[in-house]
Amino acid sequence: MLEKVAAGDEQAFRKLFDRSWENIYNVALAFTKSHELSEEIVQDVFLKVWLRRDQLGAVERFDDYLFIIARNHIFNTLRKKIREQPFTEELMNYFLVTGDSPEGRLLYKESEQLVQRALEQLPPQQQKVWILSRQQGLSQEEIASALQISRHTVKSHMSKALQSIRDYLRTHTDDVFFLVCLIRAFL
Repeated sequence: MLEKVAAGDEQAFRKLFDRSWENIYNVALAFTKSHELSEEIVQDVFLKVWLRRDQLGAVERFDDYLFIIARNHIFNTLRKKIREQPFTEELMNYFLVTGDSPEGRLLYKESEQLVQRALEQLPPQQQKVWILSRQQGLSQEEIASALQISRHTVKSHMSKALQSIRDYLRTHTDDVFFLVCLIRAFL
């Protein structure tokens, strides 16, 4: 199977992904305690595997190879989050305190509109998954049942939606407003 993936066979890669994603997800979840972040990590890890697929022919023990990539990515992600956390908490506290001011309400309204425009850019299925998850609070299993798709597909749509929203916000805001919108969209 690794030789097929190395040759660019997407079906073989999908089988490899389906076989291994849960292990990586569980390891990521154990470290991050976040379902969404763990899903992003799994996507990133398999993207790295795909981008480095030409090296797979030399890999003797794929599970070890995959674990090392996952471990390194998880630790790098956690390092970034640790640096972001104090600033994020300060920003959240600021908006809690200033939220009742006219300026705070305006900032909240503008961020809400920008997040809505980002959502409107998503493909219809990703929009549905996002709304069911973030606005209606449904679990992945409930969303899968409601949309009659697999849980893996729900995870994939959610991961793609999160990335698309982040990218949209990053390109349509300055740094501070980007953070405000991220907090509005993801918390």
